[in-house]
Order: sequence, then C-alpha cells, then structure tokens
Amino acid sequence: MVTRRDVHKMIIGAGTMSFAGIGAGAQAQEIDTLRIAVDALWANMAPINGLSTSARRIYNNFYESFTEVDYIADPDGSVIVPKLATSYERNGKVWTFKMREGVMFHNGVEMTAEDAAFTLSAERYRNEDAFEPRGAIYSEGFVRVEAVDRYTLEIETASEDPYVPAKLSGSVGLIVPKDYYLEVGVDEFGLNPIGTGPYKVTTFRSSEILVMERFDDYWGEAAPVQTVEWRIVPEYAGRMAGVVSGEYDMMVGIPPDQIAQIASYDNVNVQNVAVSGYTAFGFNTRPDPEDNPLVDERLRYAMIQAVDMNAIVESLFGDLTFHPDVPFNFPEYGPYYDPNAVNPLPYDPEAARALVAQTDYDGQPLLWHITRGYYPNYELAAEIMVEMWREVGINVEMQVLDNFSLVYQRPYHLINFSNGSSFIPGDPYQPLWLDWNPGSTRASADWKVWDPTEEYIRLGEEFVNSVDFDERNEAYKALSAEWQRVTPGFYLWKLFATYATRADIEWTAASAEMRLYAPYLKLN
Repeated sequence: MVTRRDVHKMIIGAGTMSFAGIGAGAQAQEIDTLRIAVDALWANMAPINGLSTSARRIYNNFYESFTEVDYIADPDGSVIVPKLATSYERNGKVWTFKMREGVMFHNGVEMTAEDAAFTLSAERYRNEDAFEPRGAIYSEGFVRVEAVDRYTLEIETASEDPYVPAKLSGSVGLIVPKDYYLEVGVDEFGLNPIGTGPYKVTTFRSSEILVMERFDDYWGEAAPVQTVEWRIVPEYAGRMAGVVSGEYDMMVGIPPDQIAQIASYDNVNVQNVAVSGYTAFGFNTRPDPEDNPLVDERLRYAMIQAVDMNAIVESLFGDLTFHPDVPFNFPEYGPYYDPNAVNPLPYDPEAARALVAQTDYDGQPLLWHITRGYYPNYELAAEIMVEMWREVGINVEMQVLDNFSLVYQRPYHLINFSNGSSFIPGDPYQPLWLDWNPGSTRASADWKVWDPTEEYIRLGEEFVNSVDFDERNEAYKALSAEWQRVTPGFYLWKLFATYATRADIEWTAASAEMRLYAPYLKLN
C-alpha cells in the first residue's frame, strides 16, 4: 500500500536548483520600462479565441469589461464593481446597462453601446458562423442584446438571471470595437488587438514578445509605467536569474520547490496567490474506443477511491493549496458552499479493489494523455496516482505529450484539461453547468469525454431557471449529485500563482491576472 511516507519519498527525487553564482542584483532605479519574464504567450489575443492561462494574465491591461472583480476589496474575488458599465439594473428578464461616456478605444474611436452590444452579439458568439463560438457557453441564455441609445444597452435573457453582471466581469465581457473587429476579422484582431485599457499593444510576436505602451487618452488614472514588455523566457532558471540580476522586473511560473530559494534574495519579493480554478482530468466515459472499460462507472469510482489526493497535494505543495474532497463544493460558491459536506467517494483502497472486482476490467492499459509542463507538479502527481491505481489492480499508462492538439487525439481513457475550472463569483453555475452542459467542449468537441445524461440536462435546466436562493440551492445540489453519480472527471487541487518582483516594486497580484495599473501597481 502507498502510504503518506511513500508519497514523500517519491517526491524527494525532484531535486533543487542552485544559483550561488548570482549576485545581489541591480540597484533600485526609476522604472520607465517594466520587463516581465513569462513562460509563454498564446498564439493570439482575441478575447475568447485566445483565452488561455498565458493570455488571461495579460488581457486586463489592454481590454476592459463591463464589470470587474475587485481583488483589493476581496482577494478571494467575491466583489464585483462597475468598469465600462457605470450602472446596471434588472427588471425581470431584462438587464439595462449604462455605459461609461467618453471612453476611447486605442484607435481613437469612442466606445458606445453599439460596441458593447456587438461584443455580446449572436453574430460574434452564438451563430453557426460566429467569430468566437467558444463565447456561446459564456453567454448562454442571452436572447436579445440591443443598444437602445448611444450609451444604454439592454440584455434580455431566456429566464431571470441575477448573475449577468458577474458573468460580464470575465473574458466574455471584454468589450471590442465593432467596426475595427469586423474590418480586420477575428484572426487579425487577435494579432493586433484594440481595447480601451490603460495600455495599448504596440508589438506582438507570439513566440517572443508582447509590448504595451501607456495609452494617453485613457479615461481613468494614467498607467504607472510608460512601457511594459512581456518576454518569453521558457526555462525557470533563466527567468529566475533575470529577476535576481535585475534584467527583468517581474516573473511568473515559480515551481513550488523553488519558492523558498528565490524568496531568500533581498532584492526580490515573492507573492503566492490563490487562483479561482482547480486543475482536473476527465474520464472518457464513452464507448470510444469500443472496448473502453471506463464506460462502467464502478471503475471510475474505484479510481477515485484508490487515490489519496490529500496526501499528494500536501506533499507536493505544502499549505499553498488544497484538494476539494467533494466535487462542486467550492469556497468560491459563496453561500452555496457547505464546509461540512461529506465526501461520497473517500480514499479507501479496499473499497476500490472491491469495485474493480465487480467490473469486467481485465487489466488492460488505460491511456492518460497529459500536456507536458502545463501545470506545476501535474506529471509528478500523476506518477504517484498511477502507482496507487496499480496497487488496486488498475493499469494506467501516462502519455506525456507536447501540446493539446496531441492530447486531444484519440484513443485515450483519461485526459487533462487546459482549463480545469473557473468561476462566476458566488454561484455554482460555473463549472457545474457551464463547463459540463451539452454545449460545453467536454460534451461536444471531437475529444469530448461524456454525453450528459437526460437527468443531468433536466436538472440543469431547473437549476438555470431558479432565481430564489433556496430553490436554486436545492437545484444545485441535485445537479451536483447527478454529475457525481456519473463522475466524468476528478478535481485535483486549487490552482495558485506565484510571482516574483523587484523588491522596490509595490504590486498586488490579482489572482491569475497581472494587473499593471492602479491600485494594483505602484512604483516608488
């Protein structure tokens, strides 16, 4: 049996890095250009087509949304404040948004309600030939989006939806200039993005660098720095050496076992912040391949109960994060979160062995497709899980691949997701329904992992149409229970981000976003 002591032993071999030859670094100086070392840049910066971890951290510096999560007021992300919409109110199924006047896009054109309406339009998100069709699931239920005058927008939903302002704080609500977007098309727009933010993009080469300059006609407080350079430095050692020496002012992507070392330098500050998301993998529950043994939910239950995820997370990350024992019982759900919820499939190797014995599984290899280096320690955690599965008679083979294009190619039995989860603050809608409903990629893409049951769909519709808290809470619990009955996935640990900055830079991390404007960034 794999014990907690064994888990620790498995991790010891990871090793540590030494940078004894690096000096104390450059002296503090006035910053005109902020240089940030990143591990990657996404291929395009279109708000939805380019949505990814590496793009999400940058977006809010040059795009702006209807509303914004205020991480200064609440680091956990539960506070929503107006941004490009100055006010909003609901009358039944209709939301009315008053848009901010005098806001200029980076091409010198004023933003109006027409741009806001186009941003959320069926033409852009929901039509068969939509420009950014991934936006359909984020704007589900929007039946009418209309500019009723130059600065007033109406959004009508299929049923009463009190969470529209919160939904529009995310990437779906990043407002784009209608005329420019239509003129150049979504692909060109993603390479030469235009928004309303405090910075404008002046250079973008996705394999090398993205440069932003202060936007002088910005409607709000001026950006605190003239130029920001996001430079790709693929290896952690290069990013770390650059920050310590003063070549770079900030960096991302610090491996958990290296945090203490880089934090030991006097000229470097380190921030660890929780991210509103959880890494996960999907079980292929479909008969594709035809002999897929995971169509039997008992084998999926066994795989959950065979893994001591709490021990793995504690050993790999210490107190930086945690494993959510109960699916869809996340603290981000606010009043819907139940800290006393009981885990329906607790760690129990004996129960796992008994479940395996009830199935027709004969020990055939189960292929787990994993994207190389996508999440810190994911592959190491997977190695430990494979060993735990082996001890209950389940044979899993890791296939670590270079990109998601390869990961998504069948055949496979397990698959890691590029976006384990994200949230609409204070509500279970995402990921419970948004990420798993019939229109989601997990249920509709070529690589889909499940076919939502009729009961899940029925309960989901009840949940979506529930507005009263008690009614919605009961609908949420029923929907979650049906997902758990099927168990098409497994949530592993809450994501977190670790950043390092020059010690003389006063900066507050905003979850997965690197906001380089006031009040998040202050330069001495």
